[in-house]
Amino acid sequence: MSILLPLFQRVQRGEVEVVVSVITETELLVRPKREDDADAEERIRDLLSEDGFTMAAVDRQVARGAAALRARHNLALADAIIVATAITTGCEAVVSNDGKWSRVTEVPFVHLDEVARSAQVNTPSRRQ
Repeated sequence: MSILLPLFQRVQRGEVEVVVSVITETELLVRPKREDDADAEERIRDLLSEDGFTMAAVDRQVARGAAALRARHNLALADAIIVATAITTGCEAVVSNDGKWSRVTEVPFVHLDEVARSAQVNTPSRRQ
């Protein structure tokens, strides 16, 4: 997704760090495993192993935060764990394409579809 390219460039320059829940890694790997796509699986593993990416495990603090988020916002367990990871690790925002996360007020939410739509609206059309 080209909309994320500026973020990845900032990560490569060491300007920002991306914290990824192990639950996110699990979810990213489902489709490649289902489709037996070893190349896609390797690309995901390579991306998450890059400098600037930190994998965050689920500990008791994250688990308790996830329980509170599920109770407060009715999130699915995996979503609550991912958001709780962002909060617990002090992330500036949580990024997703799941609109349900907009209910969460404890951390700013960046909706990828909205960012992509905004970028398309602000991109001048080309004439031939």
